[in-house]
Amino acid sequence: MENPILEYRNVYKSFKNAHVLKGVSLTVAKGETVVIIGKSGSGKSTLLRCTNLLEPIQQGEILFKGKNIKHYNIMELREDIGMVFQSYNLFPHYTALQNCSLALRVVKGKSKEEADHIGLTMLERVGLKDKVASYPRHLSGGQQQRVAIARSLALNPSVMMFDEVTSALDPELIGEVLKVMEDVAAAGMTMLVVTHEMGFAKHVAKKVVFLHEGTIVEMDTPDAVFDYPKDENLKRFLSAILK
Repeated sequence: MENPILEYRNVYKSFKNAHVLKGVSLTVAKGETVVIIGKSGSGKSTLLRCTNLLEPIQQGEILFKGKNIKHYNIMELREDIGMVFQSYNLFPHYTALQNCSLALRVVKGKSKEEADHIGLTMLERVGLKDKVASYPRHLSGGQQQRVAIARSLALNPSVMMFDEVTSALDPELIGEVLKVMEDVAAAGMTMLVVTHEMGFAKHVAKKVVFLHEGTIVEMDTPDAVFDYPKDENLKRFLSAILK
């Protein structure tokens, strides 16, 4: 792969005596959607958190656009690698539009008019044009998560990371969030997605990574991973989650 946008080289991460990532190596091409699957505790979320310096690594290196992430200004890195969490983390006293425009004004220094224009465009992109004046408490969980995605997209990042963003949602709301994520991927965004939504993974991913106990034990196309799994741990995981 020529000049991957993200590259993980033999990454190790521990919390006290718990070894969470054990020599993870992975490359992500520009415009690629990589879905990371695995049991709870396998290191999936930790890998994302290490990518934008929410957690430091003990060994190895993570390169973003060819440069070690530890040499970036932390705020600039987080602007360019957007992250959407399981919890929406919206400001409850701000409207949907204000949630999307705040960082543009504070971080990017844009005028209120320009920030509101971008925020409105992003909310329209996620299907919430009619909710710009609504406060989070008046939105469903799915709508709040879509606002969180719009807020991250408003900063125009090069990479978007999604950390189990549908796991806290009621089943009937999951589809609306996944549809937005599909649209973002189709528009060419580079995406790292931790999810248990196997249908989404099979439909949208260019590459599926199976993490088990902090190690990548299988990595291939969705068809290969889901239809012809080789690793016994992967077979057991898929059997449990797809039944």
